[in-house]
Amino acid sequence: MYPIEIWKEVFKNKIPKDQYEVLLESGEKTGLIIKLSSENYKILIDFGIVLGFRVLDEGIILNDSSNFEQVQSLKKHGFDNTIYEIINGEFQGFIKQIGGNLCDYLELKHYIIITINYVIEVVTQWEPDIEVMKLEIDWQ
Repeated sequence: MYPIEIWKEVFKNKIPKDQYEVLLESGEKTGLIIKLSSENYKILIDFGIVLGFRVLDEGIILNDSSNFEQVQSLKKHGFDNTIYEIINGEFQGFIKQIGGNLCDYLELKHYIIITINYVIEVVTQWEPDIEVMKLEIDWQ
């Protein structure tokens, strides 16, 4: 049993609030790259090499009873922040458990990204690089 997760806003206002679709790229050379797109923005979140990530349908994780009140509060406000850091996260605990002594020396960070259809959790040593591109509207 893990302690209750705490979702902490990070990179406040860096990613504009919008309805994003997701494209994941993961490979040995590039690491994990998450591309978010909407009618207004293209977002590139480059995590580089990560210890682990998982992708779940948003309906599954957002109804989790272990942190239900906190998630419902954030959901009520439309998940203003898109990306959060999780403190005492179950997934980070799982990574530490299977990683053994190696993880004790690493300052691991656990992030969660909320999109229209998916929730993406990432456990890594580093903060991601985030690039935001506003799309121009052609009124012709």
